[in-house]
Amino acid sequence: MGWCSGTEVFDAFCKIMFEPENTDFNEILKQFIDKLEDMDWDCHQDSDYWDTPVVQKAMRELHPDWDWEES
Repeated sequence: MGWCSGTEVFDAFCKIMFEPENTDFNEILKQFIDKLEDMDWDCHQDSDYWDTPVVQKAMRELHPDWDWEES
């Protein structure tokens, strides 16, 4: 079975991970989230990791205009 759009997301993630200058986990996560959103994969709150502090930090930095009091 193929990955369809998953291949593009996987390749983008590998590119981010394997660039030697990418050592900031928060920045890597933000780039990965950005790619997922770009592919219209936007079910953020369905993630098992949604409430994890590192994920919340990255999401708040990417989307400061969201109503964070609701989450």
